Amino acid sequence: MSLHTPHPTFHTPHPSLSFFYIIHMLGIEQRKGNDKRLCGRMIAYAKILPSPDAERSSTPFDDMVKNGILALEGDFRQQPVLPNKRSLNRAMDERIDNLIETMREEGVDLPEDIDVDSLRERLHELSNMEVIPIPARICNFSSEADILKEDADVYFVGEFIGMNQAHFCLTTLPIYYQARYREQAKVEEMALLNEMLSQFETGSIMDNDDIQKETEELFPEGASLNTFVGDLNNLLNSRVVPFLLACETDADYETQVQLFYKFMKSYPEQRDVKLIDGAIRELRKQGGDQGARKLLELGCKKINALYNEDIKGAEELNQQITDFSSSTF
Repeated sequence: MSLHTPHPTFHTPHPSLSFFYIIHMLGIEQRKGNDKRLCGRMIAYAKILPSPDAERSSTPFDDMVKNGILALEGDFRQQPVLPNKRSLNRAMDERIDNLIETMREEGVDLPEDIDVDSLRERLHELSNMEVIPIPARICNFSSEADILKEDADVYFVGEFIGMNQAHFCLTTLPIYYQARYREQAKVEEMALLNEMLSQFETGSIMDNDDIQKETEELFPEGASLNTFVGDLNNLLNSRVVPFLLACETDADYETQVQLFYKFMKSYPEQRDVKLIDGAIRELRKQGGDQGARKLLELGCKKINALYNEDIKGAEELNQQITDFSSSTF
C-alpha cells in the first residue's frame, strides 16, 4: 500500500461573466488593456457635451473638465494598508470612554435606556465591516490620444450632457474594477501555488547549478521562474546575458530569447524583460553602446529587486530607468 499523500489542489474559480462582458452590457467601452489580465491601474473617462442652455452647471467638477473630457484614475497595484481590527476597537473604546468621562465631568447622566456594553459591541461590529478602499482621483488629459498613451486599462463610459451623471458613472467603475483585479490576482496566486506544489512533488525545482550546466539551450526543459530557487541576479548576469550576447546568428538569438521570455512568464512586469531583450539586441549590433549597457544593468537590478519583493528598491530603479531613457533617447 502506497504511503504517498498527494498534495492538496486549491480550487481556482472561473467567473461565468468576464469583466469585459459586464461593462459591455452597460455601454462602457474598454479601449485599452486585456480584461482577462487587468494591469491594476485604470483610467475611465467621459465626454462632456455642451449644455443646451449654454450655462455652466455650477458643480464642483466643472473645473475638472479639460477639452470636454472628464477623467478619473485608480491605481490598485499596491495592496492597501488598513488598520487592524484590534487597533480600530481600541480607538473606538477610547472615544466612548472619553465621551462618558466628559459627560460625567459636566454633570450629564447617561439615558437609562443606553447600555454602554451593547453600544461598544455594536460600534465594534460597524468598525470591523470589510470595506474596499477606492484610491481614485480626478486627473486631467488634453485628449483621448493622451489617455491611450498611459500604461493603464482604459475605459470610455460615454457622452453626457452636464457633469452629475458622468461623475456617478466614473466613481462607480473603480469599485468593480478593483474587485475584479484583486480576484484575478487571487486566482493567479492559487494557480501558482498549485504549480509549485506539483513541482515539489515531482522534484523538478531548479537552482543556479541546475540551469547553468553546459547545454546548447539557454534553459533546460521545464525551467521557469516559479520553479527557480536560486540567486536570480547571478543567473541573469552569469548565464542569461552572456549566453544571449554570444549567440552566433540572429536566428539562434530569436530561439534562445524566446526561452528567456518563457522562463520569465510569471514575472509581473514584462516590460522589464523586454527592456533586457532590447538592450542585448543593441549590444549585439554595437558592443560599445554604453546607453544599452546601462539600461541592461538597471533592468537586471530591477528584476532582481522585484523578485526579492524589494518594492522600494524596484520603484527607485524604475525611476532611474525612466530618467535615463528620457535623457538618452
